[in-house]
Amino acid sequence: MNRRVLAFAATACAAGCGSSSSPTASSAPATHSASLAISTDGATLYVTQPDNDSVSFIDRASHAITHEVLLDGMASAQDPTTKRFDPAVGPRALALNSQGTTLYVTGQRSGHVYAVDTATATLKTDVPACSEPVGVLVSPDDQSVFVACAQDDEVLELKASDLSLVASAACSRKPWALAWAADGKTLLATHFLGPGVTAFNTAPLAVQTVWPVPDLGPKTDPTEPHGQVRGIYDAVVRPGTSELWVAHIMLGTDTPQPTLDFEETVFPSLSIFDETGNQITRLSVAPNAGDNGAFGDIVSGPRAIAFSDDGKLAFVVDADSEDVLIVDADRRVEAQIIRPLPGHLPEGIVWSRGEIFVQERNSEDIAAFRIDEGDAGVTVTPDGTPFPSLGRDPMPANLRLGQKLFYSANSDDVPITQNHWVACATCHLEGRSDAVTWLFAQGPRDTPTNAGGLLDTGFLFRTADRNQVQDYWKTIDVEQGGDFSATSMEQQPLLQAIADYANYAIPTPVPPRTDASLVAHGKMVFANAGCGNCHLGPALTDSGMANASLDLGGAIVSSATVGGVLLHDVGTCVTDGPWPDVPHQDIASHARPACAFDTPALRGLWDSAPYFHDGSAATLDAVIPIMLQASAPAGGTAPVLSASDEQALVEYLKSL
Repeated sequence: MNRRVLAFAATACAAGCGSSSSPTASSAPATHSASLAISTDGATLYVTQPDNDSVSFIDRASHAITHEVLLDGMASAQDPTTKRFDPAVGPRALALNSQGTTLYVTGQRSGHVYAVDTATATLKTDVPACSEPVGVLVSPDDQSVFVACAQDDEVLELKASDLSLVASAACSRKPWALAWAADGKTLLATHFLGPGVTAFNTAPLAVQTVWPVPDLGPKTDPTEPHGQVRGIYDAVVRPGTSELWVAHIMLGTDTPQPTLDFEETVFPSLSIFDETGNQITRLSVAPNAGDNGAFGDIVSGPRAIAFSDDGKLAFVVDADSEDVLIVDADRRVEAQIIRPLPGHLPEGIVWSRGEIFVQERNSEDIAAFRIDEGDAGVTVTPDGTPFPSLGRDPMPANLRLGQKLFYSANSDDVPITQNHWVACATCHLEGRSDAVTWLFAQGPRDTPTNAGGLLDTGFLFRTADRNQVQDYWKTIDVEQGGDFSATSMEQQPLLQAIADYANYAIPTPVPPRTDASLVAHGKMVFANAGCGNCHLGPALTDSGMANASLDLGGAIVSSATVGGVLLHDVGTCVTDGPWPDVPHQDIASHARPACAFDTPALRGLWDSAPYFHDGSAATLDAVIPIMLQASAPAGGTAPVLSASDEQALVEYLKSL
């Protein structure tokens, strides 16, 4: 039974929506970064293809692909030796200049920014910019291109003519999406894992202030919307107003198992701010139908926002529940929902002349819908069947299926959750970590990353409770409210597809820019301090050492022993407080002690903060003294590092 509904926290106004969908209306220039754009004349769609290292040009009238621009000279392909599928460019966002003559594209994997001539569909300029550029936006005068550098924690200003560097501004962690504020001069950048939105002056480029998207504390009823703000994917100013609408989720980490379930885990949200950064309201879920003029449908994973030209309708793409929520932006209530979408993993949306176009990344197509409004409300009419956005899918079928399942909370399609609530990607945002600590039955547990695959990282879980990704059927059932079984012949191919995707198709994070000389020095410090005693091998972990089959039933040992399960007490065990680490059993009912931990891999370390099994170390600087003490011989003293050695060690760890 659907007992949960989407609602908003402030009183809705009584104004009606009015008409918003004249087919002759002109398309407004894009005011925020996106994966999908449309030409100023409304004739051509431009679509990023992160799984193919390309951008597609699609004719709106015929729905035909007219050009596929390969940004690296070749399409992506699976490595025949390693079986990994790692696109070289990973185009993530694009933006047109005001004349529609140049399309600027960020390559998250390559670190480059690309300028494409839209008339000839050819690459004009290609420059290295930073580590993991995501959001991109063009200045109103077409002179500058702004780029959000997710791993370098900065925003760049590039000269539009040749993409040379003009200025840079350091900011909070993981700047992601970019948007222009209502004044058209202030640049806004979301921060993927919080704290919210940074406002930048642009003449010259400099941080102005931070607009926090505040966490909401625990509620008496844990199904009430609350939690830590994460996954701030998009922000856009509502046309005709100064309101900034921000799409994100909240994670209810205060609820412990066994109470914790899918309805108390994640809350999809839209936060609305005024022009000074004050939060006006937050749209989210509520436990009782009819609360505060409630929305009528549950959604999951808000990913992208678009508005009708007059700002009366907001269209919110929900990647995980695979739908589009249409919001009456005046009254801030649901006007309609498009569910189910005909494809999978919707990531982008654009409005043009009474029609919305939805990019469906997994099924590599575009779904189009006409939007009409009358006395009876909003009417949605499909504009034909979905049309391809890519000529040939480079991703093998098993990985494509696994991608669909990993990102899906569409309970109408697959039994991974209940009521369109939780996907694997809800906590493993972008296949990585949500940077929060959950109160699991075993103790407090920071969400680990899946980036780069898990095949060479030994055992899984912080205390070696599992040995293969397929074991996560239990997570699907317990935390996600799904209905999976490891012994089901029908579901085994689905579990295998999820495992294949996690092991072969989630890229390793690109490290931030580092100083090569410091990295070399830090590598020597790492070895001399004894860090390599436990962090060794391709993934820098001793997990599974002397136990190649990863036999869960081996004896718990503190030094490598044939057939043993190698665990360590590194002094991070939580022994007091309301939720300590406790003895428990692994997935096959073998005993696990409370304070002995599996050595984590260090691949992509910078991207996986906070650190330790309970997320108790926010930075690498906080990790080092604890690990130095753990590396000391029994009864001995920990190595002491000079300030320069410690700085070099941090730089080396950042480079992994």
